[in-house]
Amino acid sequence: MVDKIHIQLKKPNYCVDELTVVSREVIATKKVKDAYSVPQSIADNLKSFSKFLNGIPLIVAEEYKGENIEEEVVYTRHNIPVVSEKTAESLIEGRNSYFIYVNKGGIFVKIDGKKLKEIRERKGISRTRLARELGVSIKAVAYYEEGVSDVSLEIASKLEEIIGDEVFERLNIESLKELVPQKETVVETKNTKSGKENRDIERLIQFLKDMIKEKYFFDKAPFDAGFKVSTSMFHRIAVKTGIQEDEELEEISKISKATHTPTIVLGEENTETASDDENLITLDKQKIEKIREILARTPISRQFSIE
Repeated sequence: MVDKIHIQLKKPNYCVDELTVVSREVIATKKVKDAYSVPQSIADNLKSFSKFLNGIPLIVAEEYKGENIEEEVVYTRHNIPVVSEKTAESLIEGRNSYFIYVNKGGIFVKIDGKKLKEIRERKGISRTRLARELGVSIKAVAYYEEGVSDVSLEIASKLEEIIGDEVFERLNIESLKELVPQKETVVETKNTKSGKENRDIERLIQFLKDMIKEKYFFDKAPFDAGFKVSTSMFHRIAVKTGIQEDEELEEISKISKATHTPTIVLGEENTETASDDENLITLDKQKIEKIREILARTPISRQFSIE
C-alpha cells in the first residue's frame, strides 16, 4: 500500500484542485476537461506554487485540443505534464509503465542511455550494428546513449527485440520531474497584487527579511504568499490572509500538515498567539511586529533558528 495523503480543495478558481502527498513527494494537480484550455496565468501560478512546496505540477484532463488523451501517455501544456485520470492514479499508486510522452514530431519513449550503452557493450553489439538494425544513423545511437534524445515508438519496438526492455525508463513521480524545466521557474516571484492584505504581507516580510532567501506570491492558490529560509524541503513558511470561514481554516491546516509547511494566518485583533494546531501561527495583523516573538514560542522555532 502506497503511503499517501489526498486533499481536495474547495475553490474552483484556484490554480490547483488537488494536493497529493506520496512518500513526502507533493503533487499539485489542476483538473480540466481539455488541457489546452489552461491559460498561461494559471500554469505559472501552478508551477510557482509547486516549486514553493518542492513538488510537481500536474494537469489531469480528458482531452488535448479536442482529442481524447491516450492512457499511459504524457502530454505537456506550458511545460507542465498532462495525463489522464487513470494514468494519474497509476502514477500515484506506483504502478509503473513505460515513460511514453508526446513531443513535437511525434510520440517518444524515454530511455536510460547509460543502461543502453552498458547492455549493448555486454552483448557485444557495436554502435554501427545497432544503428543498422534500428534503421537510424550512428549519431542517433550516440544521442540515445548520451541522453540527448529518446526513441520513437517504432524504434522502441525494434530496440526491445535487440536489447530488451530494461533500457526503457518507467513513468513515476521522480521521472516526471524531467518534463518540468527547472531553469524556467522563477526563483522569486513578485507581488503584483494591491490592497491592504498584500500590504500586511509586505510588512510581515519586512520583519523577517533577514531570514528570507526566496519569496513567493500567489494569485489563485490556497496560500497568498510564502517564503523559504533555505532551499531544503521543510524550511519554508506560508502566509494566508482574509480567512472568513472555519472550513477554509481547516483546509489550510490540512495542507500545512500534509506538506510540512507552517502557515502564518493573518487575522483580526487578539489573535497574536500560537494556534492549537502547531502548523498554524495566528497573528493579529495590527501587531505584525510581534511575529518573531510569536514564532519563537512555537515548535517550528527549532527548524528556523528564530530569535
